[in-house]
Amino acid sequence: MSSHLAPTADLERGITTLGGRRLVFHCHHYNVFLQRTIEDALQERAPRLLVAAGMEASRSMLQKLEAEAESASAADALRRAADMFAAQGFGRVDVGELGESGGRATLDHSHYAVGWVSRWGKRPSPGCFFVAGFLAGALAAAHRLSPERITSREVECVAAGDERCSFRVEVW
Repeated sequence: MSSHLAPTADLERGITTLGGRRLVFHCHHYNVFLQRTIEDALQERAPRLLVAAGMEASRSMLQKLEAEAESASAADALRRAADMFAAQGFGRVDVGELGESGGRATLDHSHYAVGWVSRWGKRPSPGCFFVAGFLAGALAAAHRLSPERITSREVECVAAGDERCSFRVEVW
C-alpha cells in the first residue's frame, strides 16, 4: 500500500486519520450491532441511509487521497480504494469490472456478512450496505462523478446464503 493510503496516528491526541478524516476502528461485532440497531429503528428506510452514509464517508476521504496520488488513472484509483478497504479489515473486494458507467464488484469474505452470520445467522436479504456505499464512493472519486449520479446495491450476500457478496453499481 502506498504511503499516502496509510493512516496517520497522533498518539498524543489519540487520533488516527486517513485522507483528512478521523478513523474509528471497530470489530465486526460492534459494526453489525450498530447496523442492526439502525435497521430495527428505520425498517425499510435503513438500507438507503446506510448505503448513503458509506458512500459519503468513503467518497470524501478517497477524493482527498486521489488528489495526492501519483496517477490520474481511474482504474488505479479503484485499485487503491480496494487496497485501502482491505487494509482496514473489511475484506478484499474485486473492482476489476467497475468502469465509468458502473459495473459489478465482488467480495468473498465481507466483514459485515461474516459478522452478521456469526452473531445472528442467515439474513433474509443482502445486508452489506456499507460496502455498497463504499463502492459508490470509490467510483465517484475515481471518475470524478457527482455522488447523486451513482446507485449501488448488493445483489448476492454471504449472509443471505450466497457464495459471495456481489454488488451492482450504476451511473445515471
